[in-house]
Amino acid sequence: MKLLYPQEHLSCKNYVSDFHIGFCIKELLKDETYSSTDKYFDYIFFFQEGSCMVSCNEFRNYFCKAGEMVFIPQDAEFTLRAMSDLNYIAFSFDNQFTLCDQLALETLRKEYDGPPVLDKLEIREAMQNVLDSIKYYLSYKIQCKHLHAIKQKEVFLIMRAFYTKEEIAHFLSPMLNKNMDFKAFILQHYMEVKTVEELAIMCQMSVRSFNRKFNDYFGDSPYSWMLKQKSRHIRTRLADSKTPFSAIIKEYGFSSPAHFTTYCKKQFGQSPSQLRKQLRSESY
Repeated sequence: MKLLYPQEHLSCKNYVSDFHIGFCIKELLKDETYSSTDKYFDYIFFFQEGSCMVSCNEFRNYFCKAGEMVFIPQDAEFTLRAMSDLNYIAFSFDNQFTLCDQLALETLRKEYDGPPVLDKLEIREAMQNVLDSIKYYLSYKIQCKHLHAIKQKEVFLIMRAFYTKEEIAHFLSPMLNKNMDFKAFILQHYMEVKTVEELAIMCQMSVRSFNRKFNDYFGDSPYSWMLKQKSRHIRTRLADSKTPFSAIIKEYGFSSPAHFTTYCKKQFGQSPSQLRKQLRSESY
């Protein structure tokens, strides 16, 4: 089957150019390793072929194989080491979610109140059917963010329908710790403020206490973290060729085009035009 109107699809403002968001297919050769330096996302890895050792924080060399999936929480220090040639689907997301109306994260806390664990789940037939559809769409570079959002909901609905509450609670236990409420609040509201002080006020904390707690949970200062998030979002906006530079300048509070250019050269090593050209070429 042939994808119709590929240029219209790839140039759409809803095309996902940031590979960190949504689903992507990854491969590792035997003895290769993968670890992410971006700790702002939760991950679910769906192993399709081969086997690997997963190390995550204090959990070391946890064996996983084809037909299994594992959850990695935000801020985790993790590594995948392929024991054989490995093929897997990586699913990343950065917002608090609800499995369905009948099973929110809050209700799962009642099913498991122990310490976080690294637990894997079998990829059951219904879940594999969803994954097969994702692989099919990605093979044609169908990267619409709306499709990714639909598939995210489908994954969690299938989890709710074909896995017990106890299984889900153990699987997502690193997310169920009540301390995660602080992270969830930050991720939900950081785009609404311009300064660390404003974010601290929203959390009803002094700046000093907020800085200390933020560093404990994110491993970075609020100021540095917010700058990195700003850069990530600007990079994604630059990938959309239909978004004029003037709109990005206004949206992110740059004083002038020259200010924006200086920022891009400092953060990305390129001018806005050069970076946009590179990002669009990477999408094809």
